[in-house]
Amino acid sequence: MNIKRQLIIPCTLIGLLILIPIYSLVVSYFKSASSLSLKSTLTEVNLFSHHGKIVNIKDFKDTPTLLFFGFTHCPEVCPTTLSNLLNNIELLEKNKKNYRVLFVTLDPERDTINNLNDYLQNFNSSVIGLTGELNEINKFAKNWNIYWEKVSEGDDYTINHTATVFMINKKGNFAGTIAWGESDKSIKLKLKKLLNL
Repeated sequence: MNIKRQLIIPCTLIGLLILIPIYSLVVSYFKSASSLSLKSTLTEVNLFSHHGKIVNIKDFKDTPTLLFFGFTHCPEVCPTTLSNLLNNIELLEKNKKNYRVLFVTLDPERDTINNLNDYLQNFNSSVIGLTGELNEINKFAKNWNIYWEKVSEGDDYTINHTATVFMINKKGNFAGTIAWGESDKSIKLKLKKLLNL
């Protein structure tokens, strides 16, 4: 019994030594994320929409926005994420279209303006594809803490990437995230708050 008591304090201290740094990292991540804004990150780069126009932050003024990074050759995560978002919004919004979805390619080599335009015909007009030079994409993705890497598949390649959706409120500020695989119930609650429904 005494041995058990003697072990409690060291085990507790070890647990705290492990948890405190993890807690600090999580807090610091969310503090940095909460200071993100579409304006501050988008005005630092030159990107083009799938319509061939230079992206201007004024285009997104007073409009709730969902920001997602992916690529058109993505077999599952990207099309599923976009479809789920749009389906859930449609159920809430009743076709008002008072929102934007920004789909930023991580594969500008293949995702030209024309290819993005063709791909986005599968979704509604609220989705805007963004592409540009690789260094501009890198800069924008880095600002949003996006992890991504090109992975060879024989003569071809795919891209592993962060599958988080960033929610941005009407003021252009970071308002939370939607994770890959999150339930429709949870997504709807978050979208209701973002869209003021």
